Formats: sequence, structure tokens, C-alpha cells
Amino acid sequence: MAESETDYKEAPFAEDGGAKDIPVKVHIIAPSTLPEGYVFEAEVGAPDAKKTISVEVPPGGVVEGQVFLVPLPDDFAVGEPRVNIPTGQWKDEWYDMIKAGPCHPSLWCALCFTQVAMGQVMQRLRLNWLGEAAPDAATKNTFKVVLTLVLCYVVFTICLEMVEASAGYYSVPVWISVLRFIGGVLFTVYSIYALMKMRENVRAKYSIPEEWCPGMEDLCCSMWCSCCVVSQMARHTGEYETYKGRFCSETGLAAHTPNIV
Repeated sequence: MAESETDYKEAPFAEDGGAKDIPVKVHIIAPSTLPEGYVFEAEVGAPDAKKTISVEVPPGGVVEGQVFLVPLPDDFAVGEPRVNIPTGQWKDEWYDMIKAGPCHPSLWCALCFTQVAMGQVMQRLRLNWLGEAAPDAATKNTFKVVLTLVLCYVVFTICLEMVEASAGYYSVPVWISVLRFIGGVLFTVYSIYALMKMRENVRAKYSIPEEWCPGMEDLCCSMWCSCCVVSQMARHTGEYETYKGRFCSETGLAAHTPNIV
């Protein structure tokens, strides 16, 4: 059993409002190798608002460091403000990009700065820069890491263009084209992989099944319409009807917005 394996079974779409009965799941990192059925206490939530829940090890057991999902207890944080996120199905469709409004940050950040918007959603869900569940130390600066990668790629591209312009159109060194190609491929591969893993984790956390390409949907969506995918996940996890979106925010949400468990 691989340490990075995430155990979850996709649930069918709920009917007649049944989605409300599907609990939100939380990622748990196994503190040690444990047999199935073993119960231990685990802390979940934001670093400054941790709460303890009882966790039962799933069938097959877990190895130290393995990430797995467990349902959040019904009585967790009762009466406290929380972002209401639908389970069982997406809040809206991938093409509903203007659902939150034609000037909303979830639309324009996803369209113009796709990777930056991806970093905002990763930060609000406390995923690492690869879109995966990880310890708090590896997720507290996710947005800054993603933003740094984007800026580095932009500076890298601009520098190559400046060198190319100074060399003249007919005397451009071959190494410039090679570097541009390598840099573009690496950045594209990272963007697709991180978005794919983030979408996979969002679906697992909120029990959203695949609809179109079983086993490949996350990859296909991340490859062919990344801005739509990012915008959809931002709307799904943002509850913009209650909490305002922000352009210049690490999570894409206003400062007073409750943390997502």
C-alpha cells in the first residue's frame, strides 16, 4: 500500500436533496502504521483552530504517513460559522463561469491568472503546491509557493524574449528556443498535474463522482479547460452568496471568511 494513496469510494449522485445527507470528509495523515478498526484521536481544521475527532482506521489498515479520508462528525463545530459546501455533486457546472457575477474574482482570476487562482483554492483547502493533502507545515505557504513559481516562469520568459530581441530575428541562438520549449513544457506539466490532483481531492472530500470519463475525468478537464475547472472549484468551495471573493487574497476570499475544515 503506497504512502500517498488516498482511500475513498465515490458515491453516486444524490437524488431528491439527498446530497445534504452526505457528510464532508477530511484528510487524515496516519501517525503510524495501524491495523484496520483501530481508533485514535486526530486534530483537524486550520492550524489556529484545531479540533479533535475520533478516527477509525479503514479496512486494510494504514501505514505511517498515508493519507486517507474519514467523514466529519455531524456534531463537529455545531453553532460555529462555517462555509457551506455542497456534497454529492458539483454546486454548478464547469461552464457556469459567470454564475457568481460577470465581475467576480472567481471568474477573472481563473481566466487571466489561472495558476494564481488555482493557488488560492489550494490555500483555502490547505493542500500543498502539488494539490495534495499534506501536513500543516507543507500547506501554510501554498499560495506563496504557487505565486513564486508563476512569477519565476514569467520572468524566465521575459528574459528569453529580451535576449532574442537583442540578437535580432535572423541570428537567434538555438539555445533560446530550447530553453523556451523546456520551460514551457515543465510549467505546463506542473499546471496540469497540480490542477488534476486538486480536483481529485475536491471530489473525494465532497463525494463528487465522475460523470464523463471514468478514471480520466480529472486529467481531461485539467488539460482541456483549466480556467473553467479552477473557476468551478472556487465557486464550489467559496459560498460567494454569503462571503465575498477577493482578487488580492491568498484564499480568494475575504479576511472574515471562516476556515474550511
